[in-house]
Formats: sequence, structure tokens, C-alpha cells
Amino acid sequence: MGGATTGGQASGGETSAGGATTDGQASGGQTSAGGATTGGTGGGSPVDGCIPAPTTYPNLFVTLSGHTQEESDAKVANAWSSLFNPSSQGTIYFNGPGSDESYVEDIWSGDVRSEGMSYGMMAAVQLDHQTEFDRLWTWVRNHMAQGCSGDVCTGEIAWHCTTSGSKLSNGGAPDGEEYMATALIFAHNRWGDTGKFDYANEARWVLDIIRTKYFHTDPHLVKFVSNSNNTDPSYILPAFYQVWACFDPDNSEFWNTAITDGREYFHVGVDGNGVCPYQSSWDGSNPQAANSDSVRCVMNLMMDHNFFAADPWQTEVYAPMFAAHERNAGPPSLYCNATLGFGLPAADGKAFVDKLWSANVPSRDYWNGVLYMLSLLHVSGNFKLYY
Repeated sequence: MGGATTGGQASGGETSAGGATTDGQASGGQTSAGGATTGGTGGGSPVDGCIPAPTTYPNLFVTLSGHTQEESDAKVANAWSSLFNPSSQGTIYFNGPGSDESYVEDIWSGDVRSEGMSYGMMAAVQLDHQTEFDRLWTWVRNHMAQGCSGDVCTGEIAWHCTTSGSKLSNGGAPDGEEYMATALIFAHNRWGDTGKFDYANEARWVLDIIRTKYFHTDPHLVKFVSNSNNTDPSYILPAFYQVWACFDPDNSEFWNTAITDGREYFHVGVDGNGVCPYQSSWDGSNPQAANSDSVRCVMNLMMDHNFFAADPWQTEVYAPMFAAHERNAGPPSLYCNATLGFGLPAADGKAFVDKLWSANVPSRDYWNGVLYMLSLLHVSGNFKLYY
């Protein structure tokens, strides 16, 4: 929570490397070298089938900024070793308090947040660091999970704990659990369920919590917290809901509706500059002023476009509008803004990608650190769909 202190099953055809449906229901057209949609007639509907798209993942550091794959790989590896190594001077990842668990610390506040734990898990599975992934999930299981009996928990995952594992809040924050569920699904498909955890089973109970406690159903939008009657737009992740619809076929109708409603929300939820409010009503009204959460919206939207190219509004309206507003933005916005390289023509997207390349790895800086890491994964082509 905050980094500052049914439709039926869609029908259609195969998915091309650019992420566009090539038969049946259109999904937004082909993708240009710079990432912008160049055609298509989709309206934000779910993508047919459960074959991840794209089949290849562009590295904007190579295609837009002119760096080599080796240079890009080294930059990502350095970020991981700087931020997620307990021996690193600039780390946000620490071992303990148990012998087989680790946590991501909000250094400024001196606490642990489900959001940061989930981002660490996602980085770990994307970069094939199973040991660190398991240590983070062990910490969540031991200190944040609630209502547990054996392998299944029915309570919310507490969003806020001390570094020693004591709960500071019993309520959950959906953004953390959304990333946790998706990371667990990816772990299941990347590593199997023969290790310390049955990742698929873990993912199922987290998804059940999300579906039953955290979703409004008219429209199907994620809540700010379980008992609220509004949303935080930076929690809306249509690309993840596509993953869930495929992993959780019993509830695919629910998740497919969430995909459509999530995409459509942004059409009315952002302001005239493309900026997301901190919170708003379900129809985008009653917006609260943007805050640190809001910077994540661009990454959520450009991730969805990069993977599925299902909503032309994301590139035809949103990306150029938001890019014009953000041309001179600094941290933490500049990290997330690099993903605009997927949605803009190459000549326009390059400047945002170059800024991320030139930025230093944040040192002992939780919020900037996790956003920097996630942005690197996307822009370098290392954030992939395993489902």
C-alpha cells in the first residue's frame, strides 16, 4: 500500500509476436519497433486463448537506446546485486528474523510492506532467483498471512509489519497481493511445485482473497482496501488479470470482466494530462490528488500494451498525452516513464528510455529502488509472462 511513507470467454484466433490477434476478435494491431500500436480495431476486450503474448520481449535499451545486449544484461544484474543482496551497501533486502526468511525494508520508515515483498518476489522470479523468492514468501507466510490452517489461508495478508515480523496492521493492500499472486503463478510455471512450496496452491488462495475481498463487481474494479467503496487506479492491472483468467478457469468469466472494466476505467480515470489520481470513485469521479502511488499507472498501462496490445487508446491517446506532461519528470516518475518506450514512436520514446539508462541504482532507497528494478525488467525485456 502506497510507496510513500463477464463477460464470457473471448473467442478469436492466434496471437502474433507483436501481441495482436491475427484471426477472430481484434486486439489492437501490430507493434512498431518503438512499441506504438500501428493498427487494429480492438476496444479493450480480453485476449483470446492462454498463450502468452508477445512471444518475444523487446529490449528497448537495445532497440531504442543503441546499447548492446551484454550491456543491458550487466545493468540489470548490477541492479539486482545492489538492491537484493543483504551484503550490499545499498540494499533494501535483509535476512531474518528467522533462519530461512528475508524481507524488503522500507528504509525511510523502518518497516516492511506487502507491496515491497511482492515486488521483490516478482523481480526474483523474473531473474530466476528461486532461493530469494522462497525466502521472501516464507517471510510473508510467517508474518503477514492470516487465517491460516495448513496450506490454506483465508484472511487478508497484513500489509504492514515491523522488521521483526510483528503486524502493524491487520488489513491488506490489494496491490501487494496482486503482485504476489502473479509472481506465484509465474513461479509455478517456471520452477514447478517440487521445491519448498506448492506455488500453484499458494497462488490459488491468494487469488481467492483478491476475488472475494478486494473486488467491486459493478464495475469489476479492485478496491483501495477491502471495506472501501473506491479504487486506487495504480492497483488496476489488466495484464495480470489475463494471467489469472488462464490460471483460474473456474473464475475466468470474473477475471475477463475485470480485464475489460480495468482498461475502460483509465479512459475516464486519468486527467487531461494522463495523470492518475491517488483514489477515485468507480467511474473516475471524485478524484483525489495524485501521489506517489500514481506514478505506477504508466507502467501498468504500458505493460498491458506491450503484452497484449488490446486497447488502442493506450497508445493513440494516453501515451502521447502523458509523455507531453512528463517530459521533464525526475525520480521516481522517470523510472516508470521509461515504459512509455513501448507505447510511443521510437523517436519519442527514446528520451524516456535513455533517462532510465542514465539513472544510478537507488541506494538504500525502498520506493525508488523497487520502481527502478521493475522498470528495468520491463524495458530490458526481462519481465516475461509465465502462464
